[in-house]
Amino acid sequence: MPRVPIRWIFDELPPSGARRGGQAAEHAFGHGLGHFVREVCQNANDQALDSARVDFELVELEGDVLDELLSALRWPELRAHLAGAGETTTPSGRRLREFLAAMEREGKLLVLRIEDRGTVGLTGDEDGDGSHFRALCKDTLFSVKAREGAGGSYGLGKSVLWTFSGLSTVLFASELSTLPKGCRSPRVIGRAELPYHEVEGVGFTGPGWFGREVEVSGGRRAESIWAKTAQTLAERLGIAREHQYSGTTILVLGFREPALEQARSPAQIASELGREAARWFWPAMEPSFRGLELRVGGSSRASLEAEEHAELAPFVDAWRRRNQASTETKLERPGDLARVPLSVELPRGRGETRRTRGEVELIVRLADEDAPASRRLATFRGAGMVVEYRDFSGLSGLRPFHAILACGLGRAPGEASDEDRVIERFLRDAEPPGHDAWGVTPALKDGWLRGSGQVFVRLWDSVQAALRQLLAPPVEAGVEGPERLRKRFPLGRTGRASSASQTIFALRDFDARLDDEVWRFHGTITPELDARPWRVALSLHHLAEDGSHARPLAIESLTTEPPLAIVHREDTIEVAVPLGVSALALTGRSVPVEDELRHTEIGLRVVGEQGEVG
Repeated sequence: MPRVPIRWIFDELPPSGARRGGQAAEHAFGHGLGHFVREVCQNANDQALDSARVDFELVELEGDVLDELLSALRWPELRAHLAGAGETTTPSGRRLREFLAAMEREGKLLVLRIEDRGTVGLTGDEDGDGSHFRALCKDTLFSVKAREGAGGSYGLGKSVLWTFSGLSTVLFASELSTLPKGCRSPRVIGRAELPYHEVEGVGFTGPGWFGREVEVSGGRRAESIWAKTAQTLAERLGIAREHQYSGTTILVLGFREPALEQARSPAQIASELGREAARWFWPAMEPSFRGLELRVGGSSRASLEAEEHAELAPFVDAWRRRNQASTETKLERPGDLARVPLSVELPRGRGETRRTRGEVELIVRLADEDAPASRRLATFRGAGMVVEYRDFSGLSGLRPFHAILACGLGRAPGEASDEDRVIERFLRDAEPPGHDAWGVTPALKDGWLRGSGQVFVRLWDSVQAALRQLLAPPVEAGVEGPERLRKRFPLGRTGRASSASQTIFALRDFDARLDDEVWRFHGTITPELDARPWRVALSLHHLAEDGSHARPLAIESLTTEPPLAIVHREDTIEVAVPLGVSALALTGRSVPVEDELRHTEIGLRVVGEQGEVG
């Protein structure tokens, strides 16, 4: 049997003559290393048979090692197309031209080897529907996901592989979990994503494949290389795998960070890869969730250690100890946890007969004042990838915290309800191609009836209300003598202060609203001990963005129940409460607020003291 040639074959320009200047998909994602890590790890996580492992390894090739790779890659063929693409006036062409010149001048090539284990591998036929091989190595805007809680859905994320390749070329080797009839692992193929270009006067649309040359209806193409031939080639290309582990090895040729002006060293890139992998996938890395194992340069990232990633440790701790918390928990000391179920009502999906009412879970951990990444909330669903770290530092007056919003199949891994599954599907549809936010998307509009946008308005209102209730500073009484303890209460447009534990006074049922130009507020102060008379002093002030005291706001009037005398002292109002009064109801209003301060929040300062009323 004649030997089938292995070579590069690019699609020629179609009869329409339509050209393209590069990958449109690359503009759907950010170009930071975090975006690259998210897409690569998410793809492996989605294809896991049980628990997957992903290894990242950066290698700088030069000398004989580089020569061997280029020889196995049929470099003269590929280089002709790279050079042709470099002659175009497109941004992609300019980048290719500059990278190719630098590579040949320096005689070095940095490659990133990504190997996943415990995944399905590049299963499927060359042209079959439901083919993982075709979705990753050939198609655009097609996605084949193995799990109900998959992270990806658009089929665009794979584009980052070529975006981060200075040569816009990526190689694949795979051990398949299920083989097509008559085939044996491994499977090898390469793909280049170039702009329109010409080679020796012939126009090419851009993409090309490295594989066995095969004649098909309409022309020639490169198909997968299999078995012994593939194994030999994989060894020469540096992508050979151990046969006992199904999965895929990817080689990104000429790895680069497209958003950086100054290239980092391989060691710096490796360190950042590890940090970003942990930052976005710590939920999936938990054994009780998906058990995803991540390694960079052989350093295991299977279990996250607090001392390794101080900014992530509080989130991991909160997740691991979530079952110790309840809605009755008081947050008093750093490390204390509270767990709050939040109701979610979804619109009907198209073709469905009823709305879905379910829950998501808010987990809040009280933090130290100087804790890194505090006042942030990590959101995720069943994929185990953090969708975003939502910043609540603008929510003035709250004690520092770290929080988690676990949704859909991520709310109770392994114990999902039917409602969790519907919420999972809704949130997946609510994510853009980068899967880094929740909001109204075309997929939501196509798959659900009207009202999707209000789901998120209500959800974030519920989250903010819960955070205010849990994290508003407690009212504390002053100690006898010159030293008094003062605590600030945040008053948003519908702000509330919760009762405090282990304090002499509590402020209950507090509410404040901006009515035209005036803040109106009411609440009730109660002493824990009513055997002595007591005194309170009240003052209002505007809050800066960081929650600090910005400017005083005078109280124009205050009434009490029972009616008591009030004394104005500059910006403070004092009330002396006699023996026998166990609760003091307050109703007051501020002076008119200046125009430039109407969009700020305000704080109420309460100073309480027990003792003789003079």
